[in-house]
Amino acid sequence: MPVRAQSDSVQWMRERWEAHGEPHPAQFAAMASVLRTSVLMTDELDRVLKACGLSRTGYLVMITLQMSDEATRPLGQLGKALLIHPTTVTMVIDQLEKSALVRRQPHPTDRRTVLAQLTPKGHAAAERATAALAEIGFGLDGITDSAADRLVADLRKIRQGLQDFG
Repeated sequence: MPVRAQSDSVQWMRERWEAHGEPHPAQFAAMASVLRTSVLMTDELDRVLKACGLSRTGYLVMITLQMSDEATRPLGQLGKALLIHPTTVTMVIDQLEKSALVRRQPHPTDRRTVLAQLTPKGHAAAERATAALAEIGFGLDGITDSAADRLVADLRKIRQGLQDFG
């Protein structure tokens, strides 16, 4: 029996979309492609991060802290920066704190605010996870730097249209 080439499900959907006379087939195909790519990338990133003992959200919290002044951010800012619910921030910080990767501390001037700070152990864990993710091109292995830059620019336009910037 001959081996059949793997078909592209996004292209298949677009062809049928067009055949049914549905509106904006290019945008429909782009949406389907972005969503499918997101799932595939997420699965690959989660696989690598699991081997590092981290969740995707935990890693993103740690990287956000690592890039912040004094490796510290208010918990509320973490939720806004990562588009996650405050309850999720609390749960992730709890998990990271149990592993001694992050610590909570009071804000020096606003006693209503709690800060999360990356610990030295957290810095090391974030660096190991980043190195592991870099080995797979952060889920984009196989595309050039210029293609990645074009992708970021194109997605930025979409994010602007969806009012991602305040």
